[in-house]
Amino acid sequence: MITSNKRTLNVQTDILEEGSVVQGIILDKQSRSLFIDLSPYGTGIVRGVNYLSARDYIKELKKGDKVLVKILENDNEDGLIELSLKNLVEEKAWENIQKAKEEGAILSLPIIDANAGGLMGKIYNIKGFLPVSQLATSHYPKVEGGDKGKILEKLKQFIGTEIQVKILDYSPDINKLIFSEKLVEKDKVKELVKQYKIGDKVEVIITKIVDFGAFVRVKDQPIDGLIHISEISSKPVNDIHTVLKEGEEKKAKIIDINEDKISFSLK
Repeated sequence: MITSNKRTLNVQTDILEEGSVVQGIILDKQSRSLFIDLSPYGTGIVRGVNYLSARDYIKELKKGDKVLVKILENDNEDGLIELSLKNLVEEKAWENIQKAKEEGAILSLPIIDANAGGLMGKIYNIKGFLPVSQLATSHYPKVEGGDKGKILEKLKQFIGTEIQVKILDYSPDINKLIFSEKLVEKDKVKELVKQYKIGDKVEVIITKIVDFGAFVRVKDQPIDGLIHISEISSKPVNDIHTVLKEGEEKKAKIIDINEDKISFSLK
């Protein structure tokens, strides 16, 4: 019996069912054709668009290698079995992507291009997108006024580098693959937060003041938190700007920890 992850085929039959996936041995490689031994059924060929779409994979193959192929046509005009490698290569790539998403794996993403919306890279030879909104805080292109041209200039600096990412979303049906650097950053922050406990007093920097409180960052650490307006002073605070200033350093007490988020108090 010849088995595959798609169907079981009986070697007693004279032909292979179209759409079946079987294993063969490479007989010969030519400039635009790959010949496969499918004994006892005959010789198969990968050619034309099916060859070009899998050429990167074919470059790594040599005579005698075993490969999985999909049957497209049992008897073409040359009496050969028409085959495809493209779908099998992509299927394996998407399987790896699915596994990486399920396991929360951290992947090294080579950046190959950029636009004002984010960065492009390839994982398992599948092109994907890393949106600006999913960049880590240290990589986020801070541009006054949000000028798209300046944002693009900053993003282009990442081309040729590698960024540690996780899979945020994917869909093989529409060839969608979205990466996130923020998820990696979040994991790192979770580990850092574990060194603190409720009641600890730490130095924080006021990063942004809003109506309901002040956002802060732990000094010398990539850990963000919030001081709610009710925790700024023992006296009523109507206008936070009269009590705190952005960039100011304060000693704050940790009153709550929730994974990667910390709540502080200045009381």
